[in-house]
Amino acid sequence: MSAAPALDDLFAQLDGMRHALHAGELEDVERLLNRHDHDVRAFLHADGGRTAGYDALAVLLRAQLELQKSMQDAREQARVRMHATQRADRAARAYLSVVEG
Repeated sequence: MSAAPALDDLFAQLDGMRHALHAGELEDVERLLNRHDHDVRAFLHADGGRTAGYDALAVLLRAQLELQKSMQDAREQARVRMHATQRADRAARAYLSVVEG
């Protein structure tokens, strides 16, 4: 079994996910967020988690929630773009069927 990550490692993971999110790598962020959740749980059950102060854990949780909110916003933007692309595709096909018809 591998050692639990340190609190600094967890913050570094969040920074890495933020960079991936800003680069538009939503699938990578999803995978990394799942790994981060596992690591946070391991941290909380290890000595470091038991001795970490409330304030440090609250800051970590806030940072994680902010990242999740940013990810939800990015997903929503991607959904809106996808629907706009689908509408444009349907319009182009309808136009072509009239022109070629």
